[in-house]
Amino acid sequence: MSEDRLLTIEEAAQYLNVSKTSLRRWTKADRLPCLRVGVREERRFRQSDLDQFLSSSVNSVEPAVFSGANLPDRASADAVGRKAARHVALCFHDRDEFWKLFRPYVADHLEAGAPILCIHDENSRADMLTRFRDEGWDPDRLIADGMLKLLAPSEAYLRNGAFVPERMIDFMEAAILSWRASNHSQILISGEMTWYLSGAPGVENMIEYECQLNDLLVRYPNVTVACHYDTSRLNATTTLGALCSHPHVQLPDRFVPGYFQPAHPR
Repeated sequence: MSEDRLLTIEEAAQYLNVSKTSLRRWTKADRLPCLRVGVREERRFRQSDLDQFLSSSVNSVEPAVFSGANLPDRASADAVGRKAARHVALCFHDRDEFWKLFRPYVADHLEAGAPILCIHDENSRADMLTRFRDEGWDPDRLIADGMLKLLAPSEAYLRNGAFVPERMIDFMEAAILSWRASNHSQILISGEMTWYLSGAPGVENMIEYECQLNDLLVRYPNVTVACHYDTSRLNATTTLGALCSHPHVQLPDRFVPGYFQPAHPR
């Protein structure tokens, strides 16, 4: 897509992964430039302006953007929270830090009535249930209502005792389509990546899988995938792979762009 191409409001909303209402609000507030064309003065957006808007939002908003709390500017929160966090590597050093980073994603999706799939590892199923209960959420009810699924690596990444990237991509898409069939488009999928340390056949292809996942998410703009990297256990090479295979990275103190770039940008 040419950087100077004019996008309709529908195309711009899809590009930013926000609603048309948000775009109208931002243009009225002079936060996002637009052109007016035709007798109906319909909005048109330059891609370069959209990219600049995202860049300035990422650089100016603190990690609390995902909690929706204490934000001086919710427009920036929308831009970062809905666009930037589609495939994000959460990098942390211990379990409490893991939950501090992950909790806002859970809270935002539960508030929106969106389902959640958690593939846990270092945090056991019991640990995750306790975390939910401590926050005042009823995980048993969420599970019974089909709004929460908790799986071990052997039920997802390491089925049949091995990791196959294409098989896991199919697994992810099947989960997405199942919830979409129940009229859910906004979905949160998370996975703890310490299963990589299991030594199971195929784990060396984990970063290849992460790159392929970006292609999958192009087709599902309302799905967020949060991959959890325990940097106290995963070595520097693996952590670098995570940074290079994710468009965005959540660090303990800030949210930053990752190094992934598609081979053929849209």
